[in-house]
Amino acid sequence: EDNKTETVTVPEDSQASDVYFKDDVLKIDMATIKITGSEVAPPNTDYGEEKSTLIITYDFTNDSDDVLSPGTAWMACFTATQETDTTVDALNVAASPADEKYTQMNEVSYTDVKPGATVQAVISYEINDTTKPITLKATQGVGGQDLGEKVFNLQ
Repeated sequence: EDNKTETVTVPEDSQASDVYFKDDVLKIDMATIKITGSEVAPPNTDYGEEKSTLIITYDFTNDSDDVLSPGTAWMACFTATQETDTTVDALNVAASPADEKYTQMNEVSYTDVKPGATVQAVISYEINDTTKPITLKATQGVGGQDLGEKVFNLQ
């Protein structure tokens, strides 16, 4: 009987360590996003809000050679859902948080960030049910490979 050995080579750039979501850090080819905090805010009735919001702060690092917007990269890679007894609802992005501590993060969230630069940004989602957890799912861009998820327990 022949003792044949098969050799398989894996190109270095296809190894799994390049792209991931773990320990609140999303790493994709173009950027690194690190979730730095979250809080639940009651509806801001001054702005006509009817739902509480989940506010998520994050550090955005542009790892590409072009300018990138933190909010655009976030929206391409993350979706927030909330399960009810019968459905799984995709959550809508909420208005920017009005609290002064978020002013600078709001301003930079949809600004072009230079290659290599890191900024602090913020995003918020409308909460359908404040008693149910929210799942934040990370993918490698719109419709890309699933990279993981983080669950926010609201209570």
